[in-house]
Amino acid sequence: MQTQRLSEDDLCRAFAEKVADSQDFKNWILFRTKFASRRFASRLLKQEQALARPRVLPDRWWRHWFWRITELEKEHETDVLLWFADDAGDYRFVLHVELKLGSKLSAGQAASYAPRARHVMEHEKRLPHQDFATVFVAPTRTILASEADADLFDAVISLEEVGVFIEDFARATTQATPVATTGA
Repeated sequence: MQTQRLSEDDLCRAFAEKVADSQDFKNWILFRTKFASRRFASRLLKQEQALARPRVLPDRWWRHWFWRITELEKEHETDVLLWFADDAGDYRFVLHVELKLGSKLSAGQAASYAPRARHVMEHEKRLPHQDFATVFVAPTRTILASEADADLFDAVISLEEVGVFIEDFARATTQATPVATTGA
């Protein structure tokens, strides 16, 4: 019996929903970022995030947030956006997650994440927050093949590591397309 190939969108959905449904996974993800000290005293603002875009189906609360940012000269999107608040509710932060299944980052994609996140923090009225982190999730071989780009993210997490928490990620690591490398 052949299983259906997973897409990046399938994995993005599984990732976002696991953060929403599992305190252990949420805490583990936050531990991998500069928000490690806030992992036990914060909550995902899933409902509020869904309400921030009334024209988007509520089950796509996490998906493809787009922004046109002048200095980047075109519209850019974040694969998975996760908005958090501390337990007191007065400190909010956002994770901007780029997920790759097997393909490399496109030219300038990694470099656009921090400026976009900064723009969103400073100008996005629907999601007020004081800080952000950018996160790159990809197969280990993709991370290694694009090390310079991966270094532009605040946190880098392999698909294999996430596979410990999410079965689809474990399965996806066996189907990911090898990344082409350049050079001799």
